[in-house]
Order: sequence, then structure tokens, then C-alpha cells
Amino acid sequence: MGSPFYLEYLLEYEGGKGLDDVTRQFILCERHTKDAETGLLFHAWDEKRVQPWCDPETGLSPNFWGRSLGWYVMALVDVLGMLPKEHADYEILARILTDTLTALRQVQDADAGVWYQVVNMGGRKGNYLEASASSMITYAMAKGIRIGVLDDSWFETLDRAYQGLIAEFVLETQNGWVNLNKNCQVAGLGGEDRRDGTYAYYISEPIVTNDQKGLGAFLLACGEYEYLQRPDATKGSE
Repeated sequence: MGSPFYLEYLLEYEGGKGLDDVTRQFILCERHTKDAETGLLFHAWDEKRVQPWCDPETGLSPNFWGRSLGWYVMALVDVLGMLPKEHADYEILARILTDTLTALRQVQDADAGVWYQVVNMGGRKGNYLEASASSMITYAMAKGIRIGVLDDSWFETLDRAYQGLIAEFVLETQNGWVNLNKNCQVAGLGGEDRRDGTYAYYISEPIVTNDQKGLGAFLLACGEYEYLQRPDATKGSE
């Protein structure tokens, strides 16, 4: 989450020194958390393999949490928007963004166009379509297209995602208030015995309306989608 701010500081106040430390965060994360079968990134990895939530052999947590993936692709696309294209790691980060979003596209709900709390278990009892992760992923797709990392073939996926955000999560009340529903309030690993990374844990956290993590990402997604210039042939609904 902090990498875009870190990068902007280095560019503004350090003359662009130390950029490798920013790019390293994304490279290491993908290296250690990427699932070879799905291409998705697990929520966390413990190098020492001592945390109660991790696999004792791999160090990985057991599930793919939507918002952890959302934070990752949102921060990554923001970094790519500022990172000089001549930087040695630019193409690596562009490849990571494309690969991670491609994996997420495979688990995009076919009907709703958005993503589940545990992204690869859409049909499992208790799972639900979640607003903050869906907004973050939609934002990353829209900005990825705008900055030229993703090609025009992504417009169809993006349009389905954006339309899904509005249809699935936005509700206008009788009093004229507009709410963003189905936000996971918070989720994490460790610190408490119940934060064990199991499927049951992720679906047990409170689901709230107008959580700031969801609202912020939703507004960013809307802004990128409306700002995006597209070929007339692929122009989506307004």
C-alpha cells in the first residue's frame, strides 16, 4: 500500500535514488506468494514458517483474499504510472500486473462481473461478492489500460467489472442517499487466535456499508473509468 507514496517521495525529494527498493517489494511479493496453478497471490507468506496461519512447508497462508489482491494491483498500477519507463524493473512490473489481472479475470464472476471475498471460491457457502476488492481490481484494470500496460482487449472485462460495481453494490435509499454495500470491514492474519487464514475466518468478518477502504477505491475506479479514452469500436455503455 505504501509503495506509491514511497516512490513519489523518492522522485520528488531524493532525485530518483533508491527506486529499486520500491520495485523490489512487488517482485518479492509475487515470487513468494504466487500460486503456480492459478496465478493468484496468496494473502501472505512467512519466511520462517512459524506463524500459526501458514503452511509449515511453504510458509503460505491458505487462501486468496480479494482485498489483499486488490491492494496489490492498485498499488502496482499506481507505481507503474510514476516509475520511469527506462527503469530496469519497469517491464517486470508491467508483466506482473498483466499476469495478476489475468489470473483475476479467470475468477471474475460470470454473472455479476465482480469478485468474491475469497476470489476462487465463488460457489462455496457463505462467500459473497465484495465491494472493496472489486473496486480496487476495476481501478487497476482501467488505469492499466490508460497508461498503456494493458491493451485494448481488456475493455470487455473492464466494462463488465464497472457495470457490476454499480449493479451489485450501489444502492440509492428512499431518502436519496447513495450507499456502497457489501464491504468487508477488515481482515488480517495473526494477532488473534481466530485470524487463522481459513475460509471460515474470511467470511466471518463483519460486512458493512460505506467502509472508507471500499468507498475510496470505488471513487478511484469510477474516475479512471470515466477518464479513460477508448476506441469507438470498443466504447462501453455510459
